[in-house]
Amino acid sequence: MINSSFVSMPASPRFAARARTLALAYLILLFVGTHVPMPPEQVVDMSDKLLHFSGYALLTVVVLAGWELSIGVLEAKHYFAVWLAGTLYGAIDELTQPMVGRTCDVNDWAADVAGLLGGLLAFGIGAAIVRRLAARHAGACA
Repeated sequence: MINSSFVSMPASPRFAARARTLALAYLILLFVGTHVPMPPEQVVDMSDKLLHFSGYALLTVVVLAGWELSIGVLEAKHYFAVWLAGTLYGAIDELTQPMVGRTCDVNDWAADVAGLLGGLLAFGIGAAIVRRLAARHAGACA
């Protein structure tokens, strides 16, 4: 018999550790990707903002997934912490880019923050759906 409370419990420690490792690896990949020097003649267009948005949305989702798999269902304070850390990281990311010949752009940072919000929303909705389906499955197996 499956206990319906399993949906709020953390995942296996090994699976949770792999999820956290994925989040860290993606953060490093994102940092490297935003700090590779670019030729000055490269034209920045709206696709650049889409890259910022999607990069930070994915970062948010993998961080939240790793955290939820480690501790169980996240609360509003966890979502706020990820938003705050991501917002600060995005600002630091932009401010350090001139050191490698790239530009610091407030619009890029705004796209980062929008991506964070999109990732928070996507994860929140997705996690709620998964928990609802898991609870329904557990109820059917009881």
